[in-house]
Amino acid sequence: MNIKYFPIPELDATGKLKTLFTTTKDIAWNFEDDRCRENYIALGEQLGIEPGNMIKTKQKHTAKIKIVTRKNGGDGILHPLDENDPYDGLITNEKNLLLCTVEADCVPVYFYDPVKEVIAMVHSGWKGTVQKISEVTIQKMSGEFGCAAADIKVAIGPHICKDCYEVGQDVFEEFAQPFTKDEMQKIFSRKNEEKYLLNLQEAVKLTLLKNGILEKNIIPSSVCTFHSQIEGHSFCSYRRTKSATQRMLTAIMMTE
Repeated sequence: MNIKYFPIPELDATGKLKTLFTTTKDIAWNFEDDRCRENYIALGEQLGIEPGNMIKTKQKHTAKIKIVTRKNGGDGILHPLDENDPYDGLITNEKNLLLCTVEADCVPVYFYDPVKEVIAMVHSGWKGTVQKISEVTIQKMSGEFGCAAADIKVAIGPHICKDCYEVGQDVFEEFAQPFTKDEMQKIFSRKNEEKYLLNLQEAVKLTLLKNGILEKNIIPSSVCTFHSQIEGHSFCSYRRTKSATQRMLTAIMMTE
């Protein structure tokens, strides 16, 4: 059994990282899902690591980030996570430890500081984006590991694009609190009297830039989970399928 995945080429080209995002070929990545264990075992065989060296988030659209080490290995994969302690991002400075999030239209954000050798994997849905989870990640990488924002490379993974993500006035008003009027004009375009189109990637990018990430170090995505295909493979999209269980695994690992 082979898991079909694609890398973030610009990050893997450093020779220090392994990154990936999966397709609709393999959709079970939450602990409670059938075939979840088998999928992680198969992925581990391809990557040369055990599921005990993988860690998954407990996502509830928060802006919480957890620093993890090898003692957290298997969290969310070999054993369940605490429902009352959610977090939507992971940070580590340990090698051969795969940090995992899952998405089905939300934005996966990959962080790498090659100077301090620190990585993070973040799930940024619209709620996490409003709460500026990427800002929280940068602050935590700086505070806990001494990372300088100017050194950090950030890749934005596949997500629902600005042409496909239709939202209502309620979402627009949520964004209007933390983002300025000028920023809102970059993030939203009006579709009709009741609906807007939301550019999540732009919102994440604006947050990154405001927190010292250099534009040259931001790797955008052109893959839309709603409509894109790569090599005949499509991606998990809640907007397209309305599935409560189908998810795309997104992950990053530092190698030796």
